[in-house]
Amino acid sequence: WRRVGERIAYYENEYETETAVPYYTLTFTLTFPYENDVCYLAHCFPYSYSDLSTFLTELLARPNASRSVQMSTMCSTLVGNKCPLLTVTNFASALAQIERRRAIVVSARVHPGETCASWAMQGFIEFICGNTARARILRDNFVFKVVPMLNADGVINGQYRCSISGQDLNRQWMNPDRVLHPSIHATKQLLRLTKQARDVSIY
Repeated sequence: WRRVGERIAYYENEYETETAVPYYTLTFTLTFPYENDVCYLAHCFPYSYSDLSTFLTELLARPNASRSVQMSTMCSTLVGNKCPLLTVTNFASALAQIERRRAIVVSARVHPGETCASWAMQGFIEFICGNTARARILRDNFVFKVVPMLNADGVINGQYRCSISGQDLNRQWMNPDRVLHPSIHATKQLLRLTKQARDVSIY
């Protein structure tokens, strides 16, 4: 994948919806270098469920990874894919120290088409599991609960905004269904259970 295109413009056009909301037009010029070639266009670099799985496997295989990160399955998705949950802190500390730490919960990719969120999440995980002084200070003072891909089914099946059930999971937080919205339901349960054990500073 590489960035291409010239004369890129995005502007309001003359069309409107029934409620007078304007439509917009995106234009660009792209020259294909080869005849009869197959090319794919994307608004952002893709990031698949397989990309996430490969990254997490590599992360957990690093030397001494278990001192700072552990992975579990938060839930299974509607079609049975695993929704991974990372717990990041300084696990080499005394248990009493870990129990006193506040929690920070982070999630991403509730909308499958927003691949930039996965790249940002991968960067965050790389940082928080890394060897910098700032990362070590954060691990010494907090327990991070990280859900890197909330809508794995949507990502795998090429949805843009919805889950495999055709629903926007980001609109299900008030009353998620355990069957239709398992990752949202499980994240709310995660927040409740975490809050019983420690203060949740940020989500």
